Amino acid sequence: MPVYEYQCELCSLIFSVKMSMAEHEQGNVTCPACKKGRVIPHYSAFFAKTSKKS
Repeated sequence: MPVYEYQCELCSLIFSVKMSMAEHEQGNVTCPACKKGRVIPHYSAFFAKTSKKS
């Protein structure tokens, strides 16, 4: 399952949520700190760790 990062517009908390793509499209995400639904996507760097050496 993908992990999505959000930032709360009210308290500025950055948090991660693990959810399916269908759940993500519904957009029902609330801040775990203030319990409000005013969150925006927070984009961060992506790193993939593989077992193969290049």
